[in-house]
Amino acid sequence: MANASVFLAVLASGMLAGGGLLDQMLSSTGLSTPSTSFTIYHPPFGGSLNLFLITFNTLLEWLLIPAALFLNWRIPKRRTLIVIAAVIYYAMRAWTYIYFVPTVFEFEAMSTVAPMSAEDVERFRLWVNLSWIRGVIDISTYILFLLAAFIPAWSNGNSRKLAGEETGMEEVQSV
Repeated sequence: MANASVFLAVLASGMLAGGGLLDQMLSSTGLSTPSTSFTIYHPPFGGSLNLFLITFNTLLEWLLIPAALFLNWRIPKRRTLIVIAAVIYYAMRAWTYIYFVPTVFEFEAMSTVAPMSAEDVERFRLWVNLSWIRGVIDISTYILFLLAAFIPAWSNGNSRKLAGEETGMEEVQSV
């Protein structure tokens, strides 16, 4: 179960990082034509990529990261990587809920036919530029889970126990 939780976290965080990169590239291209930037947040594009990102963020937030923490807690090397991944991921999610989600809802509510004001263009530019930081955090989370996946589940820091040493077997045999 420990392996499965880490491998699923690798898969979900990798999908999230890749989908986020795609979203970021689409948003960044919108900076060159600010008058049409918000069209990617309206039908037929709007919602599709957001649903993809929401699905994987929800899986990581509520299921996979807690499961990976719980099931790998007794493996110190994995635990360290997973805790670091969890801390930066949840900090990024808090930042997302405080700033990015309300802002994208405002962008989605804007009309695609009316020209954008200079203030809206600047807000969009700031939102896109700050989103690159979230992308780096998503990729970092993926890399940390990937590194944790390469640590064997039996690697609990007590390799001598696996060899039969310090398990009390010597005491039983001497009695």
